[in-house]
Amino acid sequence: MIDPDLSPDELLLAKTVRGWFDNFVDNTYLNAQEVSDLGYEPHRWKEINRLGWSSINIPERLGGAGATLAEAAIIARELGRAAYASPLLSTVRTATVLADAPADPRSDAALTELVAGAPAALVAPPDRAVTATSSGSGGFRLAGRPVVVEWLEAATSVVLVVPVSADGHWLYALVSPRELSGRVTPVPSIDNERAAWLDLDGFDLPLDGVLAHVPGPQADYAMARANLLRASLMVGGCESVLERTARYAKEREQFGQPIGAFQAVRHHLARMAIATDAARLACNDALVRATPDAQESAIVAVALFAAGRSYVQVVLTAAQVHGGVGTTAEHVLHHHFRRAKAMQLRSGRRADRLHEIHDALIVRGEGSLW
Repeated sequence: MIDPDLSPDELLLAKTVRGWFDNFVDNTYLNAQEVSDLGYEPHRWKEINRLGWSSINIPERLGGAGATLAEAAIIARELGRAAYASPLLSTVRTATVLADAPADPRSDAALTELVAGAPAALVAPPDRAVTATSSGSGGFRLAGRPVVVEWLEAATSVVLVVPVSADGHWLYALVSPRELSGRVTPVPSIDNERAAWLDLDGFDLPLDGVLAHVPGPQADYAMARANLLRASLMVGGCESVLERTARYAKEREQFGQPIGAFQAVRHHLARMAIATDAARLACNDALVRATPDAQESAIVAVALFAAGRSYVQVVLTAAQVHGGVGTTAEHVLHHHFRRAKAMQLRSGRRADRLHEIHDALIVRGEGSLW
């Protein structure tokens, strides 16, 4: 299935990325990658970089492709379809935030490194788990509980986006991995994306590490645009699981006929299709509206919430249709089964996402969602 809402150029990009993944990604490959030392193959990462996918929405003046967020989201969606683990999502989300930040030579230098193939980690804890306060030295001190960060140990640069507790502004900061020495603890991940605990409590951020100090709504919106990439990945996962399950229902026979002939199975497939369409349409609408100057976060919050809920719903239903085989290591669906919940959890608490939607629509009266 290819999204009918795509333009001809977007359609070509989607087919190209999908074809690249289809050449080598299957359940055996994903299982092997999950237990490998790095969690991904460096030569595949170099090829992704050579194709320009990791720097697709970095400005052309810095060597990137200068593409739109919607085009970056197409790559994220195909990444989700393949359930492929790599620092790609983390790097593109980091590039999105840096590209939306106020102009700064250090931001440009970091983006140039990403164009050259350096993986990056974005530390932007959902639910304001980490905050900053001004310190006497002119810098900032961070406080909060440890947070899980994807591909932190693989990153050559780390970007922090945290709220300042006193003035309602947010900090954008660039930190080198060596500055975080002793604060990083690798942890087993729910899915095949490598993760680590990062304890920033008491971390002193020098003033020269701060890239920008921006109003809260501006930072919120930059993060919302980055979160649309995660939502797009989850939409891709929904589409892949739905297609695999529909195909299985046509092939698997019971009582002398395909199980798709039974009404109960058809109802399961219909609910999966409805959930997938809800996530896809909300995400597509958000990508159209989420231009850099729009500052309308309501539809983005809806898209992220819908994608997370739909992905979990779709994989749970798929496990029922498959008779449980989709949760075993012998079937590729077990990667989606675990990734769905992991990706939803990385989006933060669902109650907080609903509060964001309420605040945007009711309190601030943003735009016209419906």
